[in-house]
Amino acid sequence: MLTHYGQRYGVEFKFSEAPEPTHSMRTAIADLQLKHLWIVYPGSKAFPMDRNISAWPLQDILKLRKSMAQ
Repeated sequence: MLTHYGQRYGVEFKFSEAPEPTHSMRTAIADLQLKHLWIVYPGSKAFPMDRNISAWPLQDILKLRKSMAQ
């Protein structure tokens, strides 16, 4: 979990090339009151997985902070 300007964000790492949202991800968002959860994975494209969950390529991990500002 990260905080940025008073907001909570989650980051989870997956080895899967095609991650999918899980019940535990949604539970973490609710229990930790996360604004957003990023799933970092070894693929090459960022994509939305669910309302507050996005897949994020490991190669772009340094760009994640900029995404928090949006």
